[in-house]
Amino acid sequence: MNPFSSSLFCSACILFMAGVSGTSQAFDLMQAWQSALRQDAGLAAAAEDYRAGLEHGPKGLAPLLPQVNLTGNYNHSNPISPQPSLAGDRTRGGETHGYNVSLTQPLFDAARFAGYREGQIRQDAARTTYETTLQQRMIEVAAAYFSILQAQDTLAATEAAKTAYYNQLQRAKTEFQIGTATITDANEAQAGYDSALADEIQARADLEYSQSTLTRLTGLAPDDILPLAPSLPLHTPDPATMAAWQELAMAHSLKIRAKEQALALAKQRLNEKRAGHLPVVQLTSSYLNTVSNDSAVMTAGTHRNRGHTVGVNVTLPLYSGGGVNSRVREATAELASARDQLEDTRRQTREEVRKAWLGVTSGMASIRAQQQRSLSAKSKLDSTALGKEVGIRTNLDLLQAQQDYTNVLKDLASARYRYLNARLQLSLAAGLLDEGVLQQINRTLQH
Repeated sequence: MNPFSSSLFCSACILFMAGVSGTSQAFDLMQAWQSALRQDAGLAAAAEDYRAGLEHGPKGLAPLLPQVNLTGNYNHSNPISPQPSLAGDRTRGGETHGYNVSLTQPLFDAARFAGYREGQIRQDAARTTYETTLQQRMIEVAAAYFSILQAQDTLAATEAAKTAYYNQLQRAKTEFQIGTATITDANEAQAGYDSALADEIQARADLEYSQSTLTRLTGLAPDDILPLAPSLPLHTPDPATMAAWQELAMAHSLKIRAKEQALALAKQRLNEKRAGHLPVVQLTSSYLNTVSNDSAVMTAGTHRNRGHTVGVNVTLPLYSGGGVNSRVREATAELASARDQLEDTRRQTREEVRKAWLGVTSGMASIRAQQQRSLSAKSKLDSTALGKEVGIRTNLDLLQAQQDYTNVLKDLASARYRYLNARLQLSLAAGLLDEGVLQQINRTLQH
């Protein structure tokens, strides 16, 4: 069985029964996920689909179990033109009533047995589908959460830049009025301020969109979510090689498991179609109890008929117009398609693991590089500001240094969130994403 956390699966089933409790208090990633389990309509629908899918097993088993039927009858005859009875009298009609209990037990029916196996596979596939939905929604909640944090960081950097540009603009205007600067300096500062103002508007729009996405998924009002800790711990994936993660994915990926189940279903459908050439053997038993006083069939009095029969019926198909052969060919082609789809999914999964692995490892290097770059950009900004004061740097140099520092802050924030999302994507590709992995990511927040 896939090592997908049973605690996640059970908590999901339980929390769907709970009510929604919105809150405007600060919350972390785990609290956002727990809220999504309680109120997300998509997850609720997936849970109902899973419960419906569990019925494939009993439905597949039912045709192999005894089939018992009770049939009752009542007939009243009233001849319009009475005919002489066997005794010479004119018939006056009468009544016939009774019941029949019949039992049929399949002894050999390859099609029904294939249907039973198909029901078992569909039952397992329902669980796989539900687990896949849970994992995908977990990724979506985390992505929405980090999207808000990134939008907040971007907005903060943009607001800081706007303030700096505004101060530069005011100084440039003052210096122009007293004759120590040109109109070009004022225009450059104005352009920088206007650009920062436009960036701020876009950042606020991005933040509102990210917040609405998280609210839709969790039902929470994300006015104050917990941010990342200032120092983000960087962990090398465990196991430490890409090949090891690819092996884990081959064994535990839900995408691969779903395709394996589709292949197993195709095999059973082929067995079911081939069963059209095989005999069907059934044990039959019945009990009959009939009472009649119809004078059209009786000489006198009331007749009672009771009896019990037991037998074995054998049905051997001989010819069905070629329909069985056609269905077998169709099922054979579908089986070949299922095999190819499974192999294609395995290759895609290896590529997804590779991409996520590189996202984690390169993300760690990128964060370290961006951190160093931010120190250099801040040092350059301070030096440029000092140079502007002593007259060896121009206003354009200062504006460029401020823009570079703002971009570095945005790039650093983006690198941090890409790294965290890549860690989740790596676990997802390997089929190992659960609440334990989410809890590890949650520890990087500033609690």
